[in-house]
Amino acid sequence: MTTSQDTAPTSPATGTTVLQTIDVAVHYGGIKAVDGIDLVLESGRILGILGPNGSGKSTLLGAVTRLVPLTRGRVLLDGEDYGRTPPARLAHRGIARTFQTVRLLPDLTVRENIQLGSDLKLPRAARWRELVRRAVPEPVTEAIERTGVGDVLDLFPGELSYGTARRVEIARALASRPRVLMLDEPTAGMNQPERLEVAGLLRRLRDEGLTQLLVEHDVQMMVDTCDRLLAMNQGRHVAEGAPADVVRDPTVQEAYLGKRWNRAADR
Repeated sequence: MTTSQDTAPTSPATGTTVLQTIDVAVHYGGIKAVDGIDLVLESGRILGILGPNGSGKSTLLGAVTRLVPLTRGRVLLDGEDYGRTPPARLAHRGIARTFQTVRLLPDLTVRENIQLGSDLKLPRAARWRELVRRAVPEPVTEAIERTGVGDVLDLFPGELSYGTARRVEIARALASRPRVLMLDEPTAGMNQPERLEVAGLLRRLRDEGLTQLLVEHDVQMMVDTCDRLLAMNQGRHVAEGAPADVVRDPTVQEAYLGKRWNRAADR
């Protein structure tokens, strides 16, 4: 079995630029979903992308993960342009992601879903169950321990709470041992305790050295979790910097919050 342990490069020192976009744009006819975004993601940090619905956050994440074609611009990993790399090959480069909606395979157990993430060249579906039952690779065991889903391994996705299903999806991404984890609204639809649990998990992963790019609507989570924020509106960059500074920027308040940000009111 081929795993990211065999192929993913070693993470650089904390603070080193890992991923970068230069003038990235995604246009659909006359609609400029993303229009000239520059971002820098440093090793061992969490960069959050903040903005109202329709601001281009998820489209930007799709462009960075090669699921959305670029109209112009460049995407760089370790200074190397990977704009022509097929999305299915990004795991080989050490990039993993989750999506806005849970995408677990309903006919596989939690353990089997997580193990899907550990193999970069998936076998045919007919062979999969036989293969995964032979042994549990070390990256899968690590992902299970890090996300705390060991007590639901034999359950199926339909038997899980929403928050647990989200953690299983993160575990599946971690099973590829990524250098960069990208998350698209990982706490959407969760209650407050579930959101706090996921936020704590992301901070622990950051403290362990995992670089993350996070798209999220929960402003307080972004302030408490991210090292830096990049705010977007109508496809364009409107502010960037320390989280507390960005959410208090008048342009961000007007575009995203609609009023002066109040920490207590946002909880």
